[in-house]
Amino acid sequence: MIEFHRAVLSTVYLCLDVKSTMIQVVGHTNPDSDSICSALVAAEWLKAARGYDTVALAQGEPTGESAFILEQAGVAAPAICETVAGQQVWLVDFTDLSQAPKGIEDAEVVGVIDHHRLGDLITANPLEAWIWPVGCCSTILYNLFVMENIEISRANAVLMLGAICSDTVAFRSPTCTEKDVIAAEALAKIAGLDLEAFCEELMLVKTNLNGLSIASLVDRDLKKFPVKDDFVVVGQIEIASFDQVTDKIEALQEELAGRCASGELKLAALMVTNISTSVTKLLFQGEWSNMLAEHASETNIVEMENTLSRKKQGWPWLQTVLGA
Repeated sequence: MIEFHRAVLSTVYLCLDVKSTMIQVVGHTNPDSDSICSALVAAEWLKAARGYDTVALAQGEPTGESAFILEQAGVAAPAICETVAGQQVWLVDFTDLSQAPKGIEDAEVVGVIDHHRLGDLITANPLEAWIWPVGCCSTILYNLFVMENIEISRANAVLMLGAICSDTVAFRSPTCTEKDVIAAEALAKIAGLDLEAFCEELMLVKTNLNGLSIASLVDRDLKKFPVKDDFVVVGQIEIASFDQVTDKIEALQEELAGRCASGELKLAALMVTNISTSVTKLLFQGEWSNMLAEHASETNIVEMENTLSRKKQGWPWLQTVLGA
């Protein structure tokens, strides 16, 4: 079966008309660890498997969690993406144009690696696309390395392992699949790390809010989505206890309201997720707040039991309520 996959991959590669230019590999706006790490690893995979010249880019600085993973891997953060206009691009961890870098309308998207629902990306030419229903882009990348029989360096193993542990919330998220667990176990061996201990340390870093401003908390993992010819944004912060944010709720609500002030956004929401109890408090502001009001346990807050994932739980629920 693996030999069959290699044959198919070789055929796909031969059919693609990719110019011999530098290919930019970039993740979504307000990058999380998967977006940062997968861009770096995908750039290395494209060099090894396709022979391309590549550069990994990011649409923002790494979070504290991402910086921790980069340090563990001994890898520098990607350069900041200013524009992709006139460039050939691989997108990782998104296909929604609202999350794309500047100049995307004047770029040639030649490849995608993603684990979300298919967004509104439209390309002029055929592209190579790897979109799997798994918990993390790095799980797909691990399998691509295996299918291409390419050796995984320790640095790339740590990057992929960190991304998987982060995106699946140490395998607790409903987005986590058997493929994610298998990949993480294999990568931990390559990296020479104790999987349980690594995940535990990563979760401590992930839930540390010290030194972060209110604006940076909202921006930490904020994503913009199109709804009925308008736009909404939904962010998420993960905590170990709601005591960490009790004195910040009012300021967070004010920040969300400010994001809607220009009229561009109909709703700004923030999932405050306790990863210890799997309870999320959804804060919301904006013109469409009245659609959520009947579900609120207190003013402009919806309490959601057994909810860890924006992709599989929070955003689908919001789509239903908003009639998207």
